[in-house]
Amino acid sequence: MAGTALFESNCAQCHAINEVVVGPALAGLNRRRPLSWITAWVKNSSKMVANEDEYAVKIFNQYQKQQMPSFQLSDQEIKAIVAYVEYQE
Repeated sequence: MAGTALFESNCAQCHAINEVVVGPALAGLNRRRPLSWITAWVKNSSKMVANEDEYAVKIFNQYQKQQMPSFQLSDQEIKAIVAYVEYQE
């Protein structure tokens, strides 16, 4: 599964599926936010916080204003990661 390698190399440092690490647990991610939101967040979370997206600001504040880095991943790669997370639930 393509999402496995992408998750391991880009996400696992700060996220787990069912437990909080540096960032939130990712189980249920696709039920909390639409894929379009997740894609925008992964590509540039600081822009979403600056634009006062309500959920983005909530997450930012909840995790001690720890800024998630922007990732240069394609929409397809992000979709593969989300599919991997969903598969692991």
